[in-house]
Amino acid sequence: MAKVSIFIRTYKRDVAWLDFCLQSIHQNLHGWDEIVVAVPEGQESHLRYLGDERRVSTSYFREDYLGQQVAKLQAHRHVESDYVFLVDSDVVFLPGAHVSDYFDGGRPRILTQAWPASFSAQPPPAARDVTLTRKLAIERLLGAQMPFSFMQGHGARLFRRSTFAALEQRLPHIEEHTRGITRKEFSEFELLGLFTFLTEQEQYSFVDADRVAAGTYHTRQFWTVDGITKDAEQELAALGFERRWPSTLSPVDRAKAWLSQTTRAVKRRLKGS
Repeated sequence: MAKVSIFIRTYKRDVAWLDFCLQSIHQNLHGWDEIVVAVPEGQESHLRYLGDERRVSTSYFREDYLGQQVAKLQAHRHVESDYVFLVDSDVVFLPGAHVSDYFDGGRPRILTQAWPASFSAQPPPAARDVTLTRKLAIERLLGAQMPFSFMQGHGARLFRRSTFAALEQRLPHIEEHTRGITRKEFSEFELLGLFTFLTEQEQYSFVDADRVAAGTYHTRQFWTVDGITKDAEQELAALGFERRWPSTLSPVDRAKAWLSQTTRAVKRRLKGS
């Protein structure tokens, strides 16, 4: 039976989420063979509470939003299995979860979604539309039109390991390219989706996201923008997960995180008033 490596790219401010994610994998997710956790170079100390999971370092990016995307595209460098299961660190798996949930007839399932009708209008919508900007940027990279979006997911996606190697061969300078653009001009999942659709279509099952039942994946994804709020921690506790690790952040990083979260909360209140 083909082996599956779980690859989680996290960073220092998401390590608290990683704690819950790993608990859920060990308790609820079946069908995998190894877990590899990656952080940017210089942040290795934040993984000091890991257990048997293998830890690796990936390239440091000043804009980590792009750095984590590139790290996922290079996952094949760090894993040993036939399949790579990309998992976000703010995801928890619920009882009944199995890697087989992500297959259709022995092929990894990739969810698709139609583009907004406005994208085909003349003239097209303004370039400030981030979704359109990313679509056009990926189309330029691969020299082909994207028939639909590949961004749909539930915090975890399954790919053949060979796909990453083939993409790297097609775009050997992708890391250098990504360092020269903004976060609005890139999406690792749009790139992977279009690449597989163009070159390995018979190896994957492309399914309209609206045709897949919501409970298929047995996951709950939280958004990390506001960190682990009290409400999130109560929900996690109800799911059977408790915080195990003390914070690995420095006082300065904790202050930055608090300031960022507080600023967003104030903006939301002002917008709602």
